[in-house]
Amino acid sequence: DEYEPRINLAGKPQRARKVPQNLIRPRYYSTELGIRERLFVGVLTSENTVRSLAVAINKTSSHLVDKIMFFMDAGGAEKANVITLKLPGIVGFVDAQPHLKPFHMLKYLTDNFLEEYDFFFLTKDTSYVDADVLSSLVKSISVSVEVHAGSLQVADGSPFCKLDGGILLSNSVLKKIQNSLDWCVKNSFSDFDDENVGRCILHASQLPCIQFVEGSKLRSKALDDQEKKNLETLSYNKALTYFKLDDHKLFYQVLLLSAVVRHIKFQKNYFLERFFWSRQRMCGYSNERDFPWPPGSYPPRRPKTRFDVTPWLHFDNEKVYLPSDFVNVQPLSGADLLDAKNVLNRSVEWLIERYSGHIRFKQMLNGYRRFDPSRGLDYVLDLSFRDNTGREIIKRVEASKPLGRVEMLQMAYVTENTRVYLLVPLVVSDKEAAVDFMTKYSETCTQSELTFLMLVLLYEPNAPGKGHVADVFKNIKDLALELSSKKHKDCKITWISIKVPTINGVLPMEDHLIYFAMVDLLSKKLPPESLVLLTEPNIELRTDYLNRVRMGTIIGKQVYSPIPFTEFSPEFVYKNMSQKNPTLEIHKNTGRFDINNIRHLAFYMEDYISARTKINYLPVVKADKDIARLYIGYNLYLTTNPNADPITSILDMFSRLPISVLRASEPALRLHRLKNCSNISVDSVQPRTKYSRCMDPPVATRSQLGQTLLNMIYKESALV
Repeated sequence: DEYEPRINLAGKPQRARKVPQNLIRPRYYSTELGIRERLFVGVLTSENTVRSLAVAINKTSSHLVDKIMFFMDAGGAEKANVITLKLPGIVGFVDAQPHLKPFHMLKYLTDNFLEEYDFFFLTKDTSYVDADVLSSLVKSISVSVEVHAGSLQVADGSPFCKLDGGILLSNSVLKKIQNSLDWCVKNSFSDFDDENVGRCILHASQLPCIQFVEGSKLRSKALDDQEKKNLETLSYNKALTYFKLDDHKLFYQVLLLSAVVRHIKFQKNYFLERFFWSRQRMCGYSNERDFPWPPGSYPPRRPKTRFDVTPWLHFDNEKVYLPSDFVNVQPLSGADLLDAKNVLNRSVEWLIERYSGHIRFKQMLNGYRRFDPSRGLDYVLDLSFRDNTGREIIKRVEASKPLGRVEMLQMAYVTENTRVYLLVPLVVSDKEAAVDFMTKYSETCTQSELTFLMLVLLYEPNAPGKGHVADVFKNIKDLALELSSKKHKDCKITWISIKVPTINGVLPMEDHLIYFAMVDLLSKKLPPESLVLLTEPNIELRTDYLNRVRMGTIIGKQVYSPIPFTEFSPEFVYKNMSQKNPTLEIHKNTGRFDINNIRHLAFYMEDYISARTKINYLPVVKADKDIARLYIGYNLYLTTNPNADPITSILDMFSRLPISVLRASEPALRLHRLKNCSNISVDSVQPRTKYSRCMDPPVATRSQLGQTLLNMIYKESALV
């Protein structure tokens, strides 16, 4: 058929000539859309002023701009030792020629920050910059506008911006300067930076310096000696910069005075605006929730649903009504009663003073209170008064008790890259558990773990020790050497041997003073910045637990005392199970968090040494022979001070100092049942201390114990 289509493939390529390419998109939307930060501030400084004026600029301006950096010659930076200064960024240039420093700064900005900021403000460190005014000005300028603005000194007759007063450049203008920097350097023949920089910008962008940008004027003021002595006479609501400041104290004085002027202006505008809207509310044009009261407080929380409404509770002098869904009437007592009386008394005093004593308080008719977690306590009181004629007057008073001012508490920097020194005390009966612990530690330890295992071998007085053929811990030492030789240097295992003396016929292996002696001896071998973790050989070592130790222990601020999940007695838990799970599972039938266990504690050695020196009655142990002297000092202190409250543990020592103690349940710390606890009698001569491992351990749940008791009764009845 002549109308049937025919496909002619002759001369057609069998493959597409244009191979489609995969589109690689950037990581962030802002990069793809070209969204940049708003403002960069660059400051020229020098060796003589970087430690004074540059620091002052940083303190007064850095928190209000997106980024601030300082530029100087590299030789001066090294001489001034700027690495010790807490400045956000200092760039040093090898070329120390003074007239080329502004161009080095422009070159650095075009190479590194051209695609990151919309506006660049350049100045010297002799200028105070009102960063609040500068930020507001930049926010009002469109990014599409080419800006070359600053302060023109008409008296000097110069057409260029004053670098001391600051030069504001847009991103588009800085891009044009990038291609003309070589010309700028060759034509920088003037002794003044203003002329060299101004000539460069004018040549590159063909834009002269202007003082007005979209209706806003950039004002700068040079302060003479007389004005520096009388800063109070200046007008602080107009100028963007004040320059020729040669003393860093002037920066802080100008900041304070400008803040006072701004605060007075804000208060005036606020109260005028509030008066205006109060008149509008009288006409029904506004809502009470639009303005929080008292001024400056948080507004009441707006409920999302009807179930989130914060209720007002009605109360009188004695009772509060409907405090919850299940209680109709409840006595007003305790802190609530005192608070209600305080609000009532203050309200009455305020009204009597307001009416010049012409009214007398009669009674409170109604009281309403509301607690808002984001705001505080609000009260509404209906009060009855009588005036001089005997007529009753009812006044409604609104009172508020806002929450305290919220502050951002500065905390020390912590990281998960801190080395943890695991300190594990061992007695002879712990050898089997110690072998398992060391083997698992060696298997799981990697170079990134940053741990160091230290075994504390507690010898009895007559036990054979180091060098003896029958050393009771010989297999432990041999295994430690064997495992250490197989691993890298970051996973070493070492030990420290302590000969424990007999005290009053008792061997105090688990006494709290032995733990003090143990850490005292260890403090001589570790640097003060070491993070020490006291633990036991029957734990399951987990990486997340060690990371929590690193994050929860802050030098000089906080120690970490985790509460371990302790396994119940296996004869109750695994009685009907054919095979025991090697990993302890957190379940109500397998164990519980033992709040009495304080044998796990993380602290920095520096904090321990500082706290230890404050316990005068306990001498510091420097050798094994000093342990007996430690007990003598302790007993002497108890004898001479019968009403004293002695320290009972290392945790107790930290809790009595102005240092935080973080104690919480730790799901990653799981403690297996010690096998040697079953061999210890209840009437053992071992003294009961907070470090006793086999005294009152968690045994089983009530249901498990009850079932065991019923089984025993059933077996006995069957035998009968």
